[in-house]
Amino acid sequence: MSDIRHSLLRRDALSAAKEVLYHLDIYFSSQLQNAPLPIVDKGPIELLEEFVFQVPKERNSQPKRLNSLQELQLLEIMCSYFQEQTKDSVRQIIFSSLFSPQGNKADDSRMALLGKLVSMALAVCRVPILECAASWLQRTPAIYCVRLAQALVDDYCSLVPGSIQTLKQIFNTSPRFCCQFITSVTALYDLSSEPCHSSHRKRLGQGKDHGGAHFPFSELSLLCL
Repeated sequence: MSDIRHSLLRRDALSAAKEVLYHLDIYFSSQLQNAPLPIVDKGPIELLEEFVFQVPKERNSQPKRLNSLQELQLLEIMCSYFQEQTKDSVRQIIFSSLFSPQGNKADDSRMALLGKLVSMALAVCRVPILECAASWLQRTPAIYCVRLAQALVDDYCSLVPGSIQTLKQIFNTSPRFCCQFITSVTALYDLSSEPCHSSHRKRLGQGKDHGGAHFPFSELSLLCL
């Protein structure tokens, strides 16, 4: 991994991010030939944190910041990678390596990028990403799942008026993701008439001003049954 890192240091941020996905694709494809569930060690995780999430390896270094255009280009690179990779096992392990929380300073960047990637996948109907996100939601601690659900609700119920219709189509796009997403959304809202005691939950229809939009909870829940 050290040789790969040295070659990536000579590249600009976007080409380094694309290249690290290429190298890890080869690495994990080889690992999967020898073991159905290879152990992901720290080497690949550290490469992804440094060259995708822009978290410097040296402690005293300042983190790099992508501008808005570069971030959009990074999302397009990732969308293309997951769409073009035909082996689900490789997609899943790369997605897990990218977005499984590590309990370190990269987690905020990791979660922010995950929210934007899944939001983009919903908008442009990238099923492989939604399937990977469904697996991620199934195995990840609830506190992180709630953060992803909140990001998607904000995007599709608050940010762009009328885009809530896209959420109503996710059952047809990816039933697995729809069901896992609904499970996470229930942690955001109090669906009972009893007082809400959880600090991160809110009553459905209250909280943020959604510009007249409401979350289509009942419609999506019925589809999942």
